[in-house]
Amino acid sequence: MRRKGLLVGAIVLLVSLFHQNIEAQTTNWYGELKVAVQLLPITLKIEQSPDTTIIMMGSPSQTKDMFGVTKQRLSQDSVIFSIKNMSIVFRGKYNETKDTIFATFKQGFLTEELVMAKTDKTYELKRPQEPIAPYSYIEEELSFKVPGVNYDFKGTLTIPSKTQAYPCVILVTGSGLQNRDEELFGHKPFKVIADYLTSNGIGVFRYDDRGWGEETVDSSIINATTLDYAVDAVAAYQMLRKHPNIDKNNIGMLGHSEGGIIVSIAASENPDIKFIVLLAGTGLKGIDVLLQQNKAIMQKVDMPQHALDFQLSALKKIYSLTKKELMNNEINKRMDKFYDKKLSKIDKDKLKDIQFTSPAMRTQFNSQLTSPWMRTFLVLDPSDYLKKVKQPVFAINGTNDIQVLYQYNLPAIEKALKKAKNSHYQIYTAVGMNHLFQESTTGMIDEYSSIEQTISPVILLQLKDFIKAHTKTKNE
Repeated sequence: MRRKGLLVGAIVLLVSLFHQNIEAQTTNWYGELKVAVQLLPITLKIEQSPDTTIIMMGSPSQTKDMFGVTKQRLSQDSVIFSIKNMSIVFRGKYNETKDTIFATFKQGFLTEELVMAKTDKTYELKRPQEPIAPYSYIEEELSFKVPGVNYDFKGTLTIPSKTQAYPCVILVTGSGLQNRDEELFGHKPFKVIADYLTSNGIGVFRYDDRGWGEETVDSSIINATTLDYAVDAVAAYQMLRKHPNIDKNNIGMLGHSEGGIIVSIAASENPDIKFIVLLAGTGLKGIDVLLQQNKAIMQKVDMPQHALDFQLSALKKIYSLTKKELMNNEINKRMDKFYDKKLSKIDKDKLKDIQFTSPAMRTQFNSQLTSPWMRTFLVLDPSDYLKKVKQPVFAINGTNDIQVLYQYNLPAIEKALKKAKNSHYQIYTAVGMNHLFQESTTGMIDEYSSIEQTISPVILLQLKDFIKAHTKTKNE
């Protein structure tokens, strides 16, 4: 979900004084942090010289960037540091041979043991589809504003050339604060899509989400919902209509995951938008998507049935309270009573499987489900907008997607489009593909970063063919 997700944020950099009479040397470390139902690769690089020691820590499956720490302490047998703005605390001790670091990693309410092993080289992800400059097309940096939003939206437009006006597609990210490449798990799917489509004669505009790259943000960003993001997408559309190398009559939108809802809203209110593409889009109300997602994931990891039932009942309960538009403090009080009553009926030997025995986990769960974005998402029904969409629609969902289950959402999307009497839609079931449209085995989230493929070439071809079929410029 946007703003809150399963992942720990990017993690990273330590600088400290450490005086020793040693030659400059570098050691690399690798470990895997358990976060919810996935393993997150963590790297550590320690550069030592006679005067200083620089320790850098990263989460390569999420980002290549490294970030500074606020406090640190090094000794002969331990490494301790914190990153205040990410609520991270790392406490590690070397073993006797100094080839292993046994650490405790804390971020917010998460506390996990982390074992780092010394490696010969820095851990790197292979991403063979990621385009490398120089490109065969033109890149332009563009910016736009949205009334009432204290943020300068920035993005990249790629066009085949400046000799004519081209059809164009606007890419809209899924949930969570993301950059224009929709960068996640070390992949840049929007960059790959833009490269492929532009190389085939289609202009592409991708932009950073509101608030991306800002250290301080105001309420228009913090409290933004899916409805606000639709306003952002339309503002991008209006800007592109004035571009000399874009055919204003052939501009469409492509949304991934939550982005599918966003482009559906935009198209329902702006009939001049030429087409929309829903990549792993939802067709059901948010609470139903969330319940299906939780059930699918928990069953994959063999969660005991009593724990799964508790999780789903907690989701349903907090949904019923948010629908009443109660304040967060009142919801917290009522949820505590709910947790205590439910837990009192469960055998003691089964309590270990249930996270809601911990006050910290209760607080984390409640806060995630009561944010302005989540409150809107839970009650938002994409079909309300799809029933008004008359433009061509291409909906693609993967059979291995455990975040948006195709067997429920594709039929709901098609049902809504039929109610709209839309005769220009196409439904495609991507066999064996996950939420990112990688050719996958399990579809689980921890598989995303380990797969080298960013997006299946089959999907790229489908996107190109659909857009070409529904755009025709005066130059053709």
